[in-house]
Amino acid sequence: MANEWLLFGLILAGELIFAVGLAVLVRYLSKHGPNGQTLWMVVVGVAGVVTISGPRIGWETVGTLAICFTVAGIPMAVEYLDRISKEHIAAKKALEKTLEHTSADREE
Repeated sequence: MANEWLLFGLILAGELIFAVGLAVLVRYLSKHGPNGQTLWMVVVGVAGVVTISGPRIGWETVGTLAICFTVAGIPMAVEYLDRISKEHIAAKKALEKTLEHTSADREE
């Protein structure tokens, strides 16, 4: 029984270290990373938490959860990437329109 609690404590310590590291990475990427990085941070976060718990929940369970999260995540990822792409295109068009008006004002 003591070994169970020791393993659980080590897993929680690993989860905490992983979460702090991921939070630092998210902070860095929010300032310096590409658009749409939120999706990949969620993927890394879920994969990390499930994998770190592997010694307690069993590797077969980790594999099953990986497959389930992948299937559930694909539609969400497609929607998110599509929305980000459309927002980027709309912002680019708005910027081009603003630049056109600015250059037209200068010519007058």
